[in-house]
Amino acid sequence: MHTLVFDVYGTLVDTGSIASHLEPKLGEKAQAFAKNWRNKQLEYSYRMALMRWYQPFHKCAEFAFDYTCEDMDVKFSEEEKKAILDKGKSLPPYPDTVEAMTLFHRSDATLFAFSNGGSSVLEHLLHAAQIRSFLHEVVSVESIRLYKPSRIAYAYLLERIAHFHSMPHQTKNIKMEYAQRHFESCIQTSSRRCLSYVESGLAEETEATMKRRDNLPDPKTVWLISSNPFDVIGAKVIGLQSVWIRRSPDVIFDPWGIEPTLTVANLLELYDVLNYQGVVADNS
Repeated sequence: MHTLVFDVYGTLVDTGSIASHLEPKLGEKAQAFAKNWRNKQLEYSYRMALMRWYQPFHKCAEFAFDYTCEDMDVKFSEEEKKAILDKGKSLPPYPDTVEAMTLFHRSDATLFAFSNGGSSVLEHLLHAAQIRSFLHEVVSVESIRLYKPSRIAYAYLLERIAHFHSMPHQTKNIKMEYAQRHFESCIQTSSRRCLSYVESGLAEETEATMKRRDNLPDPKTVWLISSNPFDVIGAKVIGLQSVWIRRSPDVIFDPWGIEPTLTVANLLELYDVLNYQGVVADNS
């Protein structure tokens, strides 16, 4: 059985839609502002990961908003700023998302979301977009306080997948809550027992972690699906299958010599390709 792991921002929900809320204030500058704001938010998350100084992803967005206002010589009142930031917590799904996720949900694959967003923000966002019910589990980097594309983040994802599949066949909600509690405890009280830290070189391999490593899923059965090239490359480097959702032909993939396993234009095309290749099968 394969596990499909969906990035959220820019993959399932449309981050570019925020520009429509900026247009009344900024007019023709709205698209440029939205793009610069998003890029600066990602830059801040990378820098914080390198510094190992964690601030929640929504704080990165707020910091980036302030920077973009300064950079583009734009002024918002505190009320206007709050209204715009709140819109970023309820982004709409792309036109193909709900239909595609319905198909994936009917398949024999296990479906995860994996995001730099905080847990509570993600839950609200995915429920508002009406796609939360399609997912078996939602994994946030919040517990490890390190953003993608840190190697630790993808190793953590593999641990969460392994733990999910090791649970008895109870309801998915019980499994999800148990897994979240277990890993929060692991990170907060004894992080050196977590394989994600061993994988990153921050902790020594032990007999216990070697046993846990044996239980990790085969990376070839885990597919990281993202519209963000940095995410696709990060997953590929650690050995996962990776899919680039190239939602715009204008987007350039980083020329590092590391290519996605698949490149498709949208999630419906991805379902057709994975179904044809036998990665997913209709289980309805």
